Amino acid sequence: MLSLPEKELLSSIKRGDTSAVRILFDQFHASLCLTAFRLVRDRDLAKDIVQEVFIKFWNNRDAIEITSSLSAYLRRSVVNTALNQIEKDQRFGKVEIEKIAHHPLAASTDQNQIMDELSAQLENAIDKLPVRTRAVFLLIRKEEMSYKEVAESLNISLKAVEKEMMKALRLLREMLKNLLPLLLIIPLL
Repeated sequence: MLSLPEKELLSSIKRGDTSAVRILFDQFHASLCLTAFRLVRDRDLAKDIVQEVFIKFWNNRDAIEITSSLSAYLRRSVVNTALNQIEKDQRFGKVEIEKIAHHPLAASTDQNQIMDELSAQLENAIDKLPVRTRAVFLLIRKEEMSYKEVAESLNISLKAVEKEMMKALRLLREMLKNLLPLLLIIPLL
């Protein structure tokens, strides 16, 4: 449910008050860019996605009906726009999927270097997850959204969120299984 200040802000936006949309932009731009970035992994593209969401919001302000909160509505719009962009990029071959290679980390003795490399391998594996699976995983693990919030945000069932999360964890385990020995030796360094 919209709070009183959100109702007033939305009402001002619907009347065409550009200062109200500027307030909304200033309040949510940074967090929305972070949400988009976690999905598309490109800062400029993330900013473009957020800008596109605000432009659509402004252009469709008369028809917009928000039942939750402005932040939830905007976040859902950013997630959907980012997912559409990822699917479009994959369809037109802009996103190349690389194979995870066995990395010669065992020779390194610097724990920080190993941790950085493990982190990079994890990010690489996350990037290779199917679009919807990656979105669910990132929203739950990085955005710290509940399964229910993710279901509402992506307009899918709670059961679908659970299945996608299990799929993400299974695929990540498979892709990263060669790194398990490194995780076991780090405490020894």
